[in-house]
Amino acid sequence: MAKKERLDFDYEDFFNEKLENIAVLMWNTRLPAFTFAFYLNQLYNLNLERRDDIASPNGDESRWTLYSWQSNVDQQAYFLIEQPIDTTNAGGTFFDKILLIVGAEVFDTARRIYDETSQTIGIADSPTMPERDEMLRTFVETGIFESALFDFSDPDRPETTYFPSAARNAALQKKQDRFLKEQRDLISDLIIVLDPLLPDFESI
Repeated sequence: MAKKERLDFDYEDFFNEKLENIAVLMWNTRLPAFTFAFYLNQLYNLNLERRDDIASPNGDESRWTLYSWQSNVDQQAYFLIEQPIDTTNAGGTFFDKILLIVGAEVFDTARRIYDETSQTIGIADSPTMPERDEMLRTFVETGIFESALFDFSDPDRPETTYFPSAARNAALQKKQDRFLKEQRDLISDLIIVLDPLLPDFESI
């Protein structure tokens, strides 16, 4: 249904406006959704709770797991989505966990989470929070294979940490552009599915 709606109507302005205030994190993991949500709650003082499964943004018959939480104080909302394992190659992606952070200053928040859950950066010990350090290390080393941060706020210049450096040739740049378009299309389809749940902080 989501795919058909996008074909029938021009949603580009709608998506561009929404994506100005949505940061996107994706992970390839070995953890079930409830365990992943537990770690995010403990490490980042969230209160993600299980919600009704959502329709697949791919338009197939599968149902995707959803956890969410909203902070009216910080004016941020969090949506953790797990796509079924047998659909993770759809659209060229293998990320099974997606976190959308919606609201104010979301890109700073997302960057902090990415930095700490990315195996490429490593985990620095804090003398004041040894228990958190150990939990973070367990989370990353036993549960996360790969992390990526996406910024689609500028439709003409999408950004991601997934690529370690700029493309060195036109063919590689074309592949990177196609990958970014696939991920933006996936998030756009998720926005349609989640639209009834997205917060309107201006009215609060």
